[in-house]
Amino acid sequence: MGKVTIIAGGIKTESRLTGLTQLAANELVTNGLEVNIIEVHKINAEALVTADFAHSDIQLANSEIESSSGVIIATPIFKAAYSGVLKAYLDLLPLKALKGKVVLPLGLGGSNGHLLALQYALDPVLKELGAETILKGQFTVDKQIERLGDGLYEIESSAKERLDIALNQFISLLNQQSVEV
Repeated sequence: MGKVTIIAGGIKTESRLTGLTQLAANELVTNGLEVNIIEVHKINAEALVTADFAHSDIQLANSEIESSSGVIIATPIFKAAYSGVLKAYLDLLPLKALKGKVVLPLGLGGSNGHLLALQYALDPVLKELGAETILKGQFTVDKQIERLGDGLYEIESSAKERLDIALNQFISLLNQQSVEV
């Protein structure tokens, strides 16, 4: 069984971004994968801001990524860029931390005006971190995710269909990778 880490780059747990991470995690678990979610906003703030590589929160998060064969990076898009808290954490990943891993970026924003933020802002950073297999980022408009309460979310069918296709491709690549090893 493979392991996937989802890096949730949101600024709070109860947000529509959680709807994306829940959908991804559920699909991965259904397909027999182990899933770990790193909620970056829960990492010690001082460790993030001061780049304290030795802090236990940073060490733990980095070890989760190191032991994963796939990484999903989920981020809200603010002002045509991924979140600052996500950037703070990505800066603390070891050089080439994503080498040999399948990576799927997921973005959530207020309008389609942010559609290319994943490709133009996040992909270059992922490549710098060693990612060679980066799937096309999937952008979802926040109004396509409805909060149902009690930590539950419903994703509009057209958005869910696109996300399911991307997740199936991600899982397929993970399976190919495990066969090759």
